[in-house]
Amino acid sequence: MRVELLYAPGCSSYQRARTTLETVIAEEGLPLPIEFIEEVGQLDGSPSLRINGNVTHASPFTHHIETMRDAICNHWKEITEKPLSRRS
Repeated sequence: MRVELLYAPGCSSYQRARTTLETVIAEEGLPLPIEFIEEVGQLDGSPSLRINGNVTHASPFTHHIETMRDAICNHWKEITEKPLSRRS
């Protein structure tokens, strides 16, 4: 799973979003590296969370730990849970 935190140069709320994201990943014990990507054209200068190529949440959501936790955990479940195969 690819997790990226997108932020504009000089973004004042980038560190808060980074701390929130790192906290969620650590608390959930997920083996996920985070890529930090500075983007000049970032919308309204707020940090955004991109998971597997899709922007999941933009600020102020990146500062709410439960919202970010839900986004990370939902994507994690999508790639790790497999349906049980039933044999007759």
